[in-house]
Amino acid sequence: MTRGAAAPDDDTPPVVEAVAPTPLVVRRRGGRRVSTDPVPGSDPTPAPEPPRHASAENDAQLRADVPPHWG
Repeated sequence: MTRGAAAPDDDTPPVVEAVAPTPLVVRRRGGRRVSTDPVPGSDPTPAPEPPRHASAENDAQLRADVPPHWG
């Protein structure tokens, strides 16, 4: 008798069970940044940083700057 073979007097074909394929699930995370736990003793709600300069402070310089070859 060989392993895995049907008995010689058995004429029924081997039964193959059909298994329903499971759908492929692709999960995407919201962000790509690493989130770590805060350092022990840190403030969970820090005060906002004061503004360093006015929003239009550098506009005149940016408008005056031209590439060197425009010169």
